[in-house]
Amino acid sequence: MVISYLLWCLGLVGLCGMHRFYNGKRISGCLWLITFGWLGIGQIVDLFNIPELVLQAERQQGSLERQLLLLARSSGSAGFTINDALLAVPDPALGSKRLRSEIDRMLRAELLDVANDPAGRVIYREP
Repeated sequence: MVISYLLWCLGLVGLCGMHRFYNGKRISGCLWLITFGWLGIGQIVDLFNIPELVLQAERQQGSLERQLLLLARSSGSAGFTINDALLAVPDPALGSKRLRSEIDRMLRAELLDVANDPAGRVIYREP
């Protein structure tokens, strides 16, 4: 939420709508950028709407654990690799380090199983 407020502050120097882009509202982000936040009125209203914008974005994204479980289920016995997971999870800020730590946590909790495919790659799948 802090990042959203910091991006909102860019509207004070003419870059309105950056907080909307960050929270997945690309169309309204473009409108805010082109119209200077509806001449500042929309930008001010958004100052109070940021908590709701962030909540909506988090709901749409779902938890990382849930996304990885869905990926494991959809990939079946073939499993998925780290690269598959990085491409499947829509969070651009997610790095491979955080993804690996989440997969390790899920392995310890026995939510995922680790194996090798015929090519020798490490794959993860449902137990």
